[in-house]
Amino acid sequence: MTKRHAHEIVADSLRTHILEGRYKPGQRLPSEEALTDEYGVSRNTVRVALNHLAAANLITRRRGSGSYVNSDLGISHSLGNLRSFTVLLRDLGLQPGITEVEVRPDPSPPLEILGFLPSEVAWLVRRVRTGSGSPFALLDSWLPDRIGSRIDPEALTRRQSLYASLAEDLDIKVAEATESIHAEAADEREARVLDVPVGSPIIVIRRWTYDRAGRPVEYTRSAARGDRYRYVVKLRA
Repeated sequence: MTKRHAHEIVADSLRTHILEGRYKPGQRLPSEEALTDEYGVSRNTVRVALNHLAAANLITRRRGSGSYVNSDLGISHSLGNLRSFTVLLRDLGLQPGITEVEVRPDPSPPLEILGFLPSEVAWLVRRVRTGSGSPFALLDSWLPDRIGSRIDPEALTRRQSLYASLAEDLDIKVAEATESIHAEAADEREARVLDVPVGSPIIVIRRWTYDRAGRPVEYTRSAARGDRYRYVVKLRA
């Protein structure tokens, strides 16, 4: 077991135990000391692994008490944590997937991007994200011409993550984003892909993303089933 991958191996093992029911909802996990002995790794490695599970909403870490399995294991995103959907799925132990990839200029972009994207031409990147074969969310992203015109649909399908494609293919790294979260009624396309009745409540997230220089990178609208996706807000006094 190499030190670089040790925390991933520990996290994967604990995740499997949780999803298979060895550790029940509400149950306290073994202590950090016990996990250190069980896996033969350092205490810091165990802490990093537990932090990954907490970020995926599989467990809750309580200071002075320990780590407990959460009762609701739906895919989760913590506010203040800018991560791609691919990372969210992997942290939950699901196999990320992508289907229905489409990249094209959009002659009628939504009003939300007016004044945001510095280009008269907005490119639409449309895809459906899946977790272990099940549809989780529909993502529509609009990018300025300087970026969208360079997106390769095949490369995006291969990498799955738009952020990974931007970073690795175009050397564009996202740095910050503003999000708006609403409950909306599923339209016909959303109902078909997400396998819910038309008009069912879904979670819609709008994200305005910028690079390190403060330049607009994308505006994204994602729609997900409310029973499979939720946001978590952690507050500290």
